[in-house]
Amino acid sequence: MSDLHKLNQLTVGFIALFFGAGMLLSGTVVSGDGLGRVNLLHFIALFVLWPLLSCLLLVCYNFFPKRRSFSVVNWLVNLPLLPKAYQQSITHLKKEQRFKPWLFLQSQQVVLAFSLGCLLSFFMVLLFSDVSFVWRSTLLSTHHIQPLLDVIAMPWWWLESAQPALALIDSTKENRMLSQTNETNYGAWWLFLLMAQCVYAVVPRVLSTLWARYKFNKTPAFTTPVNDEHPLKNRQVQSPILSAVQTERPLLTAYNLCCWLELEQALCDDIVHRFSELPLQTFQVGFHGKDEEKALEDNKPQLLLVAAWEPPMGELRDYLVQGRGVIMLVDHKEGVWQSINAQYVDEWRRFCLTLNNWSLYVDKELR
Repeated sequence: MSDLHKLNQLTVGFIALFFGAGMLLSGTVVSGDGLGRVNLLHFIALFVLWPLLSCLLLVCYNFFPKRRSFSVVNWLVNLPLLPKAYQQSITHLKKEQRFKPWLFLQSQQVVLAFSLGCLLSFFMVLLFSDVSFVWRSTLLSTHHIQPLLDVIAMPWWWLESAQPALALIDSTKENRMLSQTNETNYGAWWLFLLMAQCVYAVVPRVLSTLWARYKFNKTPAFTTPVNDEHPLKNRQVQSPILSAVQTERPLLTAYNLCCWLELEQALCDDIVHRFSELPLQTFQVGFHGKDEEKALEDNKPQLLLVAAWEPPMGELRDYLVQGRGVIMLVDHKEGVWQSINAQYVDEWRRFCLTLNNWSLYVDKELR
């Protein structure tokens, strides 16, 4: 079974999870209180304004790609509960330098599934129950919220029955001190809310999913060229603009071991026993770890283990400028050390060119 086929199975699980979460959340909100009343303002904030804001954040993130971001899908795929076969497929995808576009595609697919789950649940509740949409506010009046609702309804200006008429807004305002008339059609908001979810939650995510799929399909897989020459041989002479890389084991004393990648304990132990002294402490740093602040506060030299196949990013540079030590490149597959490709080494040498407090190290025996 190919790596992508395995990851597609993982994607189906994510989509089902978020689709179910969307149905549950929307069903809970639309069911309303004991009398079947749903606060219109709460519904708009949750299922219209928040999806719109998330799309704007997505656009901003693509304009500022080096900004730190949080992805629920990234957090899920880094859980240690994930089966080993899927972890190996993800590692292979990282080596091909296709993990980020794949992760972006998954994030858009699961958000689209969540929005579709919300929409389906909304329709099912309306179909099998009588829902009353009301709105209440101490500070806002009918004339305050009408401009906002008119702006929201602009994309479907041609559908008159889905427009927020002033009379409907005024008649569905709930006032506990006054008796509500039975002539008011409290369910008349359903078409406005249905169109709002389609326009602001579903359609943008369909477009972003298609865009993400296009980007992923157009991203070529990085393949390691066949080369019998040792990847470090004479590289410094041929590439004077790159920082130096040492292959002789550095002498480390009173240092801490920091892992910027997830590494099996056996492999981690194999590395530390190659040095004359054991590390004082071991910290898990980077996205998968929670010890970043502790590692920086300790202020001791670090032996920082990084995945050679992962391109160094801004988050790592932000971490490195606050510390000092040795960056050690490692590459492994299914618990076995692999020789490091020369192109990986050159990329890290370019990255380390301006890092004066760090040296780059590749163990020639780990192959």
